[in-house]
Amino acid sequence: MDFDSETQATSSQRMYTARADNYENSFHPDWTKRFMAVADIQPGERVLILACGTGLEVFSAADQVGDTGEIVGLDVTEAMLNKAREKLERLKPSANIRLFLHDATKLETLPELEGQSFDAILCSSAFVLFDDPEGVVARWRNFLRPGGRVVIDITHEDNFKIGLILEKAAKRLRSRFPSNRSWITDKNSFTKILESAGYVVDRIELMHDISGKGDTYYGMDQIDEQFEHVTSTSLVTSLPTEEFRDQARALFHEEWKKAAVDGQVVNVDALYIYVARRT
Repeated sequence: MDFDSETQATSSQRMYTARADNYENSFHPDWTKRFMAVADIQPGERVLILACGTGLEVFSAADQVGDTGEIVGLDVTEAMLNKAREKLERLKPSANIRLFLHDATKLETLPELEGQSFDAILCSSAFVLFDDPEGVVARWRNFLRPGGRVVIDITHEDNFKIGLILEKAAKRLRSRFPSNRSWITDKNSFTKILESAGYVVDRIELMHDISGKGDTYYGMDQIDEQFEHVTSTSLVTSLPTEEFRDQARALFHEEWKKAAVDGQVVNVDALYIYVARRT
């Protein structure tokens, strides 16, 4: 779990290269439908889709903007973006679609975006990977027309609680972690970030039953089992030494006990969607 040699981008590339082939054999296609219903893309709009992955939101938006609209999609993981490129070649939608291999946190370094502005910027199932949420939304604002909107989902503060507990343990070891969710304490956490970056938050939707598994409860007797489980996922490749693993496990126990209520840790199957305007 020593991620200090990874950047945010290389962490994403590692995790999503492993997931690319099976990414859509999951809850993500159904989630995209719910997310895009809130995004409410209109005919003729110019839409920038960040961390677009296999193109789920790209091709949904293409149907909505029609042949007078434009979609630009970016992703940092080539294996994921290749899936979107294959769809583009196969589906040949009427909308103008451009796809770029690029870091969504560094839009200003993509020449094709210089001087461009969009009606909407979308980011789904990715924002909690970014190290600097405040800086990211501030820079994205530069690519919105006045009155343009961002539509972003973030995890509920108790979503994938086991991963969050591991993140807190890693930070106590001063180790970088591939996701960044400990700043989310309630639905207003992201509102404050957006408002400080010059947005007006128009809508917050709390969406339940994301994975279809419902809320899950874990007892104190499952701490070690869940430590073994979460450290075997694509989030974590390996713990570098037995000593480091033992330290991480001990802190995982401590953070678990802090998170437990009445002896249980709950994983809430929910996300928030935020719609915010550039002022």
